[in-house]
Amino acid sequence: MPWLAALMLSWFSLAAFAQQAPQGEAEVDPPGRVAHISARQGEVVFAPDGEDEWIELPQNRPLTDGDRLWSDRGARAEMQLDTATLHVGGETHVGVSVLDDKATQLILEQGSMNVRLRELEPGENFEVDTPNVAVRMVQPGDYRVDVDDKGGQTRVTVLLGAVTVFGDGSQSINIAAGQSIVFTGRALAQVQGPAFRPDELAQWAGERNRAEEQSVSARYVPRSVVGHAQLDQHGDWQQSPEHGAVWYPRTTPENWAPYRQGRWTHVAPWGWTWVDEAPWGFAPFHYGRWTQVNNRWGWVPGRLAPRPVYSPALVVFLGGGPSASLQVRGGPGVGWYPLAPGEVWWPAFRASPRYFGGVNFGYNVRAYPRGYSNYYWARRPYAVTAVQIGDFRLGRPVYRGWAPLNAQVIATARIGFAPARPTRVELRAVHGSAVVRLQARPASVRTVGAAHFADRRKQEIRSAGRAADDRGNRAQAAGRGADERGNRAQAAGRGGDERGNRAQAAGRGDGDNRQPQRAAQRDQQRGGNDDRASNRPNPRGDNDRAARRQGDDNDRGARQGAREDRPGRGPEAREERGGGRGPEAGRDRPGRGPQAREERGGGRGPEAREERGRGAEVRQEREQRMQQRQERQARQERAERPEAAQPQRPERAEAPRQQRAEQPQREAREQRGGGRARDKDDDERPRR
Repeated sequence: MPWLAALMLSWFSLAAFAQQAPQGEAEVDPPGRVAHISARQGEVVFAPDGEDEWIELPQNRPLTDGDRLWSDRGARAEMQLDTATLHVGGETHVGVSVLDDKATQLILEQGSMNVRLRELEPGENFEVDTPNVAVRMVQPGDYRVDVDDKGGQTRVTVLLGAVTVFGDGSQSINIAAGQSIVFTGRALAQVQGPAFRPDELAQWAGERNRAEEQSVSARYVPRSVVGHAQLDQHGDWQQSPEHGAVWYPRTTPENWAPYRQGRWTHVAPWGWTWVDEAPWGFAPFHYGRWTQVNNRWGWVPGRLAPRPVYSPALVVFLGGGPSASLQVRGGPGVGWYPLAPGEVWWPAFRASPRYFGGVNFGYNVRAYPRGYSNYYWARRPYAVTAVQIGDFRLGRPVYRGWAPLNAQVIATARIGFAPARPTRVELRAVHGSAVVRLQARPASVRTVGAAHFADRRKQEIRSAGRAADDRGNRAQAAGRGADERGNRAQAAGRGGDERGNRAQAAGRGDGDNRQPQRAAQRDQQRGGNDDRASNRPNPRGDNDRAARRQGDDNDRGARQGAREDRPGRGPEAREERGGGRGPEAGRDRPGRGPQAREERGGGRGPEAREERGRGAEVRQEREQRMQQRQERQARQERAERPEAAQPQRPERAEAPRQQRAEQPQREAREQRGGGRARDKDDDERPRR
């Protein structure tokens, strides 16, 4: 039931967000996850997206697409993602190329990196690109990648799991657990190198990974909550009857409140992002909500989504009202307060209902519509923090310049107000003050946009996806074509069955019409036999044979004439339908050629098949009328001809084999005047 309620609330949140989103808002999501430097030793600096200068990396500043990290000589750092933990050694240059819900693509320009990959969902891509190869992890496991920028070599070591290494020209090679291969150039050329042996970086990474596996906080929040391991050393978990699991920080400054000890910075694409100064200050300010239990601040993670969604800051901003701006220390200012458990966060940037529902998983959006002013901490001024807009925009420490606001000012402030993003000049002024001196620098300072190999790999991935979609569409089209051919074959089979049934019916009708002819033939043969059976000479024997031969000739002529007189037969009929047997005659025949096909609805599409199906009944009626006319014509011809000249069916006019074998003997007996005695039963035998 709790899960069902959470899903229902999440569904309501999506529906309400779709209704209350600004008109024309595009459903463009920012990434739902980021990278975080959770531990460092020595000088570790970074360069924001588009910048070449190395500046100081603030505590708990998130890393996203385009950011680059440099660990100076003798330094090392731990980088956490939601499903992976990276450990980099000294003089290592790492860049974040892609980091979103479906792909993680890092660039290792030089140095060493240990990778612990805990999870890998179906269809998810986790890849480390070097100057000459691309290493794609295909299974969760432990990996090591070393790049020698001077020698142009990359060593890939698989401690646990499996990888696929790509080079130029779509070349690839698979590496299993326990293997270590050194590549040179971009064609996957292998060279003999020293065997991998665990060094200080590997030992430090092993210690940090074991500590993370034993994290107490992982019992209360998913391991994909970035920064959860730092909570163990700086706070305690307790159960609350009202809120469930609550984490309490052990030490906080005087007059401390959430989002008060740190600074604001503008990080694309989210916008204003809170960067806390506490060593534990990442997870509690980007996931969950804050409350007070016995006048003690505590963090309530609540029921998070299966894969928690990152947010820049879970606060409500306050600004100037319609007539005047919010005043802080004699100047225009901006304020904010944290969200309490169950309260909905409305982003200031454009996002789809999917992202919005992930951040507010299980919350009732209808209870907190956009612009709602009756939040819990808005009515308690000690939880509200405000600074001047200039300090806010320039990212100055909040704790040094904050000022409290009274309840009246808070009640009249505008909900959702946030200062505009800083200009390029302001950002350069902020970054210029943070530039540091390094003992060593990367061999080549290149932004992610200039990493040609990484860009090419991304294009290959997109091309492979489009090619797979095209193959799927072609296979689907081929399947539809096969179904259509099968339907046409089935329809042709039904048409053949109908023609066979009509031919059988016509044969039965023809046989019924020719029954009087067969009866007359039998009577004639019986009469001849009676004459030959008498003992007296038969002076008409020769005349009878001549008459029979003449009758046979007449029968053949009659049959030929009947065939010629049939509708659609004979020279005249052939001339009428464009007689001849060549291609021209075939085209000139009625019912042939493009024009005839158009007149009868020719074609192979669904409409033509439907039209032919409707015409089947018409053809059947036309054939029945033709058959009736033939029967009437045959009866009329039989009535006009003498009985001896009646056409006989060819197969019936021909005597059986036994009769043909006995014919010479009968003729010899007739010449001798002999014959068998007339049986008395012959007179009594009924006539047919």
